Amino acid sequence: MTKDNNYKIKRMVINFYLFFILLMIFSIVFLERKTFAKGDLTRLSPIEVEVLMKGKKGGVHYFEPSVLKFETGKLYKLEIKNISDSKHYFTSSDFVNSIFTRKVQVIKGKNKIAEIKGYIREVEVFPKNIVEWWFVPLKTGTFDDLFCKVFDKKSRKTHKEMGMVGTIIIE
Repeated sequence: MTKDNNYKIKRMVINFYLFFILLMIFSIVFLERKTFAKGDLTRLSPIEVEVLMKGKKGGVHYFEPSVLKFETGKLYKLEIKNISDSKHYFTSSDFVNSIFTRKVQVIKGKNKIAEIKGYIREVEVFPKNIVEWWFVPLKTGTFDDLFCKVFDKKSRKTHKEMGMVGTIIIE
């Protein structure tokens, strides 16, 4: 073999190794991320949590349960069911500032009649209706500001004053 042939063979071997190294780096950088990723949050199955809005005009109003617990990074479908004879609000500023809302669905009977997307500050639910709030908690905390601001004409008090308050815990 001539010197030129030896040089060409060495150059081919070096090029092969360089190509192999670049291929390995590409695999580590781009493919490993997908392998070890926590998951696609858009494909999570929701954890269903139910809260009932209870009460009677002129009487006590309350959330059942009055303490709701969630974990960051999980998708929830919070079913807010108003089984009372009054409209109610589900209001918690600290909660809404700690979650990503995917959507809110309005349910009438067994039919979905509306879907709302974007930033939601509070939800009003009329008697005998259901709202589904789909969200992912982003920030931990204990939020004692869940309440209903509806004014009860019989008692001349707000539902909050009549007991419709709650706590939301995000771990």
